[in-house]
Amino acid sequence: MHRGRFLFAAALMLVAAKGWGAAAPTTLISQKFDLANASTIATNFTLQGTGSLEQLLGSATPDIDLALTHNVAGEGGVAWATAKIPAPTSFTVWADINVDFHPAANESQTCPADGFALAFADVADVTKSAALGGAGGSMGLYGASGISSLIASETNTWYGNAPGKLADCSSGNNVTFEFTDEGAKPGRNAGGTPDKGGAYINQTVVPPNLNGKIINGGWYRYQWDVDMTAGTMDLYISGLDASNNSVQNEKLNTVTFTANAPKFPAQGHFGIAAGTGGGTEGVHVRQLIAVTPAQAPGAPPQ
Repeated sequence: MHRGRFLFAAALMLVAAKGWGAAAPTTLISQKFDLANASTIATNFTLQGTGSLEQLLGSATPDIDLALTHNVAGEGGVAWATAKIPAPTSFTVWADINVDFHPAANESQTCPADGFALAFADVADVTKSAALGGAGGSMGLYGASGISSLIASETNTWYGNAPGKLADCSSGNNVTFEFTDEGAKPGRNAGGTPDKGGAYINQTVVPPNLNGKIINGGWYRYQWDVDMTAGTMDLYISGLDASNNSVQNEKLNTVTFTANAPKFPAQGHFGIAAGTGGGTEGVHVRQLIAVTPAQAPGAPPQ
């Protein structure tokens, strides 16, 4: 009896330590990017750069979503939630994303680029062009003069930004996952660490069971958990299609920042960004939800 009570109490302490289950989640943002919700998108989100609503290429049925990039070179797009909020103690972001690689007939590309990023950033004004970063590896996020600090979870798809700078994408290890913790005047420079901050922190190659299945692999739900107090981030993935739904709540990456790292933004906007350079791809977003406190891996609230 005593041992059972101890185990139950220990389980409660673990839940509380992760910020899970301590309270019913409060929704911070919730947006479906489809025509049925088109009138709410302009109110809840600001699109900068190449972001637009379009039909997903090759979809069996009309599937309207937010396309941040469109298999065209030199793109950068970002969608910022219009609401600027004080940083939650902890939060979870869910994003339903499909990445396709179908270069145009006049494109000679054989490998995709560059990726996408989920972000929480202190942006001076999301309605201004200064809220948009560069194209290519900047993913429409980095280098924006109107961003003073940011944290992000990145999915990188360009082989030149993979560990060891691969010669091409044939191994499938061009798809990597990493975190960013940037202070003032953020940029996307390699060599970030949990102790010093920066970009490409804890860069992790795609797991074997997902090798070759992220790009042109259908819809996936990414879950980004952040604990502002503990300085932790976790990233999970779940497949949403019949062809990939055997993947459920698989952890892709985790990191704990030290006290020396730049402080997380004290306030900011949630957003999602993507970019192409010489290599191309299409990054499509079906919905974006953020809640506080951070939630255990699983489905978002309806």
